[in-house]
Amino acid sequence: MNQIGSYIVPLLIILFVVYRRLKRSVGFQPFKPSRLKMRIGIFSIIGILLLASGFPHPAIYISDAIGIACGAVIAYYAIKHSRFEQREDTLFYRTHVGIETLVVLLFIGRIAFRIIEMFGTGGTTAMNPAALNNETAQMQQYTNDPLTAATFFLLVAYYIGYYTFILRKSDEKAAVS
Repeated sequence: MNQIGSYIVPLLIILFVVYRRLKRSVGFQPFKPSRLKMRIGIFSIIGILLLASGFPHPAIYISDAIGIACGAVIAYYAIKHSRFEQREDTLFYRTHVGIETLVVLLFIGRIAFRIIEMFGTGGTTAMNPAALNNETAQMQQYTNDPLTAATFFLLVAYYIGYYTFILRKSDEKAAVS
């Protein structure tokens, strides 16, 4: 029973994060420049750190580059299909529903894959206390899985590109008004 409880709490946290992500990703979103800048900064820092951690394993850069290229393509289509709407004194933005759905499904699918992988191995790789204390072992999970690297960098490139466009476009809309 104790083992089931140790899986329920992380699962509930993951479900809560997915719910919040879905709520924020679908439909018109209020334009909040400080939030977008913070997200761009966080994604940039994490992306740079992960790129630097791949230095001992240069082959992982191939999947990183594929992820960045795919993210740039998705960001391009998101930018092409973006819509802005002024409601009272607040600017709202959104992209095509299909693109929003694709990005959310990638996020959820990758989390689900990691959970299934964790339970499939009995949690030995993800829950091993010796591995959690060893920084090299933590990064090894990232460097050994090119799909995780590609998916992560796809999301990084998408969000940095799309949020940068939203910030620039809002400046243009403010200058016109």
